[in-house]
Amino acid sequence: MDVELKEKQLNLIASNCDELYVNPKLKYLFFELTDMCNLNCCHCGSNCTSENKKVLSFDVIKKVMNDVSNKYNANEIMICLTGGEPMLHPDVFDIIKYAKKLGFVVGMTTNGTLIDECNAVKLLKSGINTISVSIDGLRETHDCFRGVKGSYERAFCGIENLKKVGLEPEVVTVIHKNNIDQLENLYKMFKDCSIYRWRLINIEPIGRANDSNLFLNKEEYNRLFNFIEIKRLILNDKIDVSYGCSHFLGYDKEHELRDFYFECIAGTKVASIASNGDIVACLDIERRRELVQGNAY
Repeated sequence: MDVELKEKQLNLIASNCDELYVNPKLKYLFFELTDMCNLNCCHCGSNCTSENKKVLSFDVIKKVMNDVSNKYNANEIMICLTGGEPMLHPDVFDIIKYAKKLGFVVGMTTNGTLIDECNAVKLLKSGINTISVSIDGLRETHDCFRGVKGSYERAFCGIENLKKVGLEPEVVTVIHKNNIDQLENLYKMFKDCSIYRWRLINIEPIGRANDSNLFLNKEEYNRLFNFIEIKRLILNDKIDVSYGCSHFLGYDKEHELRDFYFECIAGTKVASIASNGDIVACLDIERRRELVQGNAY
């Protein structure tokens, strides 16, 4: 796409952002259901472990959903369930059902390891719209990155169980130094598994993601970007490959690696409730007291 055209379109987006700073328009409401997790991932921005205990109260979640649905059009808002591992929340299926009853679209990001055949059926019956499952490399790489041996196998079982009941998960992969050389193998594997969308994202250096040995350098980022761009140019490809939402990619790559231009929508289209009830803009922002807007409790 012509650079001049991109600049014009980005300037229009910037003007719209200025308006959103004054009049925000909620599009995505994130609930960090818990800070508990059954894995111990190297890159966890929330410092989640199996020893954590915070669980966001279902009553508080219902109150927030009610308030939001009364003020806005629920049909235009997506509820995004995350964690920790959201499947560890004792009321996760009822939360989805309640959100759907109010008219929200509902999505979940999960490590997939707790989605057995029974839970896959429950997710289907709850009415969930989208599910993202994390696969962060081939078997050994994924297990090392996720901190638990066998997590790769269990995540793929989760994907298979979802597909059996008619739910089509997307796969999300965090790209780091230990899996950058596995891109082609992962691409072929996901195509063979009939994964409809593969989203590649970078590590955000917050929480436990403090190992600089995992971060990509400039040459590796360029390899990643070129890989995504080439895959997106393949006509009639049955897998949609794209880059995550974070960060402006420069005029060269902006809009070539995803279906939209970069626009940080934290606090303008995105709001989040952390597992302790804190109201924040985006869960990918470093947890600092001065950025908390209140508490849902």
